[in-house]
Amino acid sequence: MARHDIEILHIDDDHRPLVAAVEALASDGEGWMNVEPGVDDEDRVEPPGMFTWFTARGPKVPVGTFVPGSDREPASVGLSHGAGRDAVERLVDAAVAPPTDWVARQNHPKRGLVWEIHPQRVDAGAVVRLLLEGTVVLATVPTTGGWVATIHRSRR
Repeated sequence: MARHDIEILHIDDDHRPLVAAVEALASDGEGWMNVEPGVDDEDRVEPPGMFTWFTARGPKVPVGTFVPGSDREPASVGLSHGAGRDAVERLVDAAVAPPTDWVARQNHPKRGLVWEIHPQRVDAGAVVRLLLEGTVVLATVPTTGGWVATIHRSRR
């Protein structure tokens, strides 16, 4: 079983550390990253587990994910959210759109949105923009500013 080193970044207006992390993951072709917008702790509370099985929505606090590709797999960018069926429209209304060469692979109200990217064409700035802006736009609770990124890198 692979082991990972975990790095936590607190992101504010300076996105360069997150862009560098995406570039490093894309270059290595291993690991992944999750990004969440800042929210108050009381807004994080989700309904008890059993009740979430019967809802058609994902989490109130969106989670953005980047997974680098490989020779056999495309890279992917995802947004798990609780915005429901109008998530894409909310992104469009906020002028948050993926680059035209990204391929939409999933648009599900509970499991979220996923785009695939050719692993040699990952634009780290575009990935970061979509993760940061998308998680704020799709949040169903107020955001407080900033984000927390958790980067998982394969231990060598």
